[in-house]
Amino acid sequence: MNSEEEKILIKKYLAGNCSLQEIKSVKDILQRTDAQQIFNQIWDEEWVDKITPETNNAPLSQKLRWKQKLEQRIFDDAAKTPTEVIKPFYQRNTFWRYAAVLIIGVVGLSLWQLNNAQKNDELPQAIAFEEKLNPQGQRSKIVLPDSSTVYLGAMSKLRFVKNFSGKTREVELEGEAFFEVTKNPHKPFIIRTGNVSTQVLGTSFKIDAFAGKPISVLVSTGKVRVDRHVDNRIEPIAMLLPGETVTWDEHLNKKTLNSVAVADVLGWKEGRLFFNETKLEDIAEILKRWYNVDIKINSKTLANRLVKVNLTTNISIAKIMNILSVAGDFQYQINGKEIIIKNKERTTM
Repeated sequence: MNSEEEKILIKKYLAGNCSLQEIKSVKDILQRTDAQQIFNQIWDEEWVDKITPETNNAPLSQKLRWKQKLEQRIFDDAAKTPTEVIKPFYQRNTFWRYAAVLIIGVVGLSLWQLNNAQKNDELPQAIAFEEKLNPQGQRSKIVLPDSSTVYLGAMSKLRFVKNFSGKTREVELEGEAFFEVTKNPHKPFIIRTGNVSTQVLGTSFKIDAFAGKPISVLVSTGKVRVDRHVDNRIEPIAMLLPGETVTWDEHLNKKTLNSVAVADVLGWKEGRLFFNETKLEDIAEILKRWYNVDIKINSKTLANRLVKVNLTTNISIAKIMNILSVAGDFQYQINGKEIIIKNKERTTM
């Protein structure tokens, strides 16, 4: 990792957007002898590029005190274990407006009472956040402060404010989850997944948003709006009704609209998986998360085979593989937590 990549990673860390593995990498960087130099470079670069008239009027001594307090907080947080919640340091709009902490502009939820920060030298106290992280093989049900319910999938993370006191109810999702949102026409519910946001007033829907893969939104009830946030602009992706789904591929800059059976969307939260002409390798990825197993497919042709099958995950992985092997016309071998899928051996007469 070069110096520019390290600075980008630290900026992501300050916004509270790092994965556990990235947090470990940041911790390693901040324990190096050149950590102070890297921090100073980030500070100086962002100060020169983003300075505003309001912050330019602040006394230099106050700016230095802000820097010292932020610096102390960064290095203190770096000493925490990676499983501890790392809170974003600021929210972009208020940062550029007041620049109380004078650093990087990465999107985050509103954490700082910045008006109070300018009345004294103290960095404002962070709003309390909660973070729920499911490892591979584990799912959970979460009730949010507004009584909305989230069914969080395996290898997924949900992050939210402990109370929705603002004008919106915002959460951040990495992975997949089914949402049952309590209706409140005066306070929109927004799910942020990277630079894509999904906004509702009260409805139920599912989101798939795993790192490096297209984002999908599937609606079972109500109406959902999906937008993309780019360079301070909001670009509409889709307005969805029940039985509709959209997939956004950031790499291809492409959206795909489709219909979906509402029963299939609702079934996911109850552990039912519906695959309609789905690649075997994609089914294997999902089963890895649900059952905490390692699945290997020994041929590319077999991995790309399209399979149509309905599975209920309240049974063992052995029974799942038996059903799947019939639908996919393959044979398999289970060795503990490792499963090997291979082509059937054809007998000759």
